[in-house]
Amino acid sequence: MTPRGPGASMERDAAKARYRPVRAQWWSSLPGSCPVTWTWIGANTATFLASFVGLDLALSFSPSAVAARPWTVLTYALDGSGSVISLVLSAYVLWVFGGSLERSWLPRDYVRFLLLTTPTPAMALWLAAAWLNQGVALSGLWLPVAACSVAWSVLNPHERLLLYLAVPVEGRWVGPLAAAVVFFSFPFPLGVFALAGCALSWAYASGQFGGRAPLRGLGPVEAYRRWRRKREFQRLMRRSGLH
Repeated sequence: MTPRGPGASMERDAAKARYRPVRAQWWSSLPGSCPVTWTWIGANTATFLASFVGLDLALSFSPSAVAARPWTVLTYALDGSGSVISLVLSAYVLWVFGGSLERSWLPRDYVRFLLLTTPTPAMALWLAAAWLNQGVALSGLWLPVAACSVAWSVLNPHERLLLYLAVPVEGRWVGPLAAAVVFFSFPFPLGVFALAGCALSWAYASGQFGGRAPLRGLGPVEAYRRWRRKREFQRLMRRSGLH
């Protein structure tokens, strides 16, 4: 017989609530649990598509135009115009290193780090271009990606990863490699000034800037492992009906 009455109705409602699936926020379904990084990649994808159809969003940085467009010291990192291969590679590297930093530092400290390290090389190159009377232009993810790589290298010096999916490299060499790419991507001596973002990133991650680094001593790789263990524990609790 099916139980009836107010008590039975309350029991059925409680049972439904107990087994009702928890609706996660939309970004939790994205790989890596790094919403800020994914939003940044999405913005670059959108601007790439806009440039592909011929729209000029005036996001790229140029010292000669900075007086008229001062916002470009930040927005150049949102300008995905260029080749699709460059966009895919830079987005992937940002997801690896930037996403790792975001999981370790949490979004607020990660955004603060980006707001410090993104405009720094642009401002340094602006001063250098005025001093040396040389032209330069910035667009895309690669300078902020270099800063993220340096910070990751400082926090994970003994971690191993595969360069080009084949060559094993220790984490301590990732930062110097990223800095070398930045240095040789500009005519001398502009490359020296472009390293300002990497230098600030090293200082921030090592605790030399602002007194201490956020969550110092907890590297992004270890933070990601803890996050994975926490997710596994929560999944087991839900399956057992105890959560």
